[in-house]
Amino acid sequence: MYKKVERQAMYVWVYSMKWKKKLQRYGTIYYSSPKMKYVMLYVNSNRASEVRKELINKKYVKRVTMAHRKELDDHYVLKEKKTDELGD
Repeated sequence: MYKKVERQAMYVWVYSMKWKKKLQRYGTIYYSSPKMKYVMLYVNSNRASEVRKELINKKYVKRVTMAHRKELDDHYVLKEKKTDELGD
């Protein structure tokens, strides 16, 4: 049976996009921006801090930031639209 694995997104800024292929060994590349020179990488949540430390020490990496999607509240509530009886 399928077991859900929690994943964490991280943004890795690099000096050159030629290093994109090296980043594949750390996780799944979801998106890359050649113009801004960053790669969006998904890694397992339990290894996220280890991978971040490893990437920071690489010469071709400018900086690494973690995505804040898990911190957002994913329960949305629609507000009822109030109608003005005097107007429309």
